[in-house]
Amino acid sequence: MGFGTLVLVAAIALLVLLPTRRLYLAGWSEGALAAYFLALIAFGLLVAELRSPARYLVPILVVAYVAPFVTFRAGVARIVGRPPSPVVRPGPIRRVGPSDQGSADAEEPTEPTARTSGPRRADRS
Repeated sequence: MGFGTLVLVAAIALLVLLPTRRLYLAGWSEGALAAYFLALIAFGLLVAELRSPARYLVPILVVAYVAPFVTFRAGVARIVGRPPSPVVRPGPIRRVGPSDQGSADAEEPTEPTARTSGPRRADRS
C-alpha cells in the first residue's frame, strides 16, 4: 500500500466521522456504528478505484453520507409549515406525597426528620 492510498483512506475516514458521530448521538449501537464507518470507507475506496461505474456509485455514496443528517419528522413538519415538535423523553418518576409504609392512624411528624430533604416550610396558622 503506497503513501497515496494511506492519504486517501485517512481523508475518507475523516469525512465519514461526521455522519458516524451524528448516528452515535442518535443512539446507534457500537457494532452498527463500526459497520457503517467501515462500509462507507470501503465504498469510498471502491468509488475512488473504479472510475467507470463511478457515475452510478457516487450518488449512492452521497445518499449514504447525507442520510444521518436528515430526520423524517423535521422534514415533514417543514413541508407542512409547522415547526418540528421536540422529542420529549420522560425523566425518572419522583414520589412527592407522603409515604404509604406507615400505619393508617400514625401521626405526621411535626419536625423534619433526617430522612426528609429540602427546606423547611413555615407554619401557616
